[in-house]
Amino acid sequence: MDRFLTRGYLKGSRNVQLLGIACITLATRIEENQPYNSIMQKSFMVGINLYSRSEVVAMEWLVQEVLDFQCFVTTVHNFLWFYLKAAKADDKVEDLAKHLALLTLLDHKHLSYWPSTVAASVVALACLATDKESSCHRVMETHSRTKDDDLPECLMSLEWLINYAS
Repeated sequence: MDRFLTRGYLKGSRNVQLLGIACITLATRIEENQPYNSIMQKSFMVGINLYSRSEVVAMEWLVQEVLDFQCFVTTVHNFLWFYLKAAKADDKVEDLAKHLALLTLLDHKHLSYWPSTVAASVVALACLATDKESSCHRVMETHSRTKDDDLPECLMSLEWLINYAS
């Protein structure tokens, strides 16, 4: 929604409400893994305004056209679940990894690494911090199957997170 609004295509609060509905339904379609995910409601009511399904679908189409169909930005969180599963992480490791992933946003240096590398690094650091070395090795083995060889360097650059988080 922010990226669409920065392009200056809309005027008026009614259109912003319609844009909000369209972005929510579009995000649902992107994130949901159910086949045939579609809008089932015939109308949407926001405050006193009523929007038809065709208005919402038309706005979804406009959003995608304006953004050149680039609606999805890959982040560390998109890969976190994969490495947590590879590590067979418990709740403690998962919570710490998610916290560390948020802390990476404080440091611009991690932007030079792929999001998957940063995700593998924070899960490995969370495993090490909770004395789960075997889980850390599973993460390293899983990530080593990729062509990216920046994992050791990324781990070293994010080591400060452990001190900061504790």
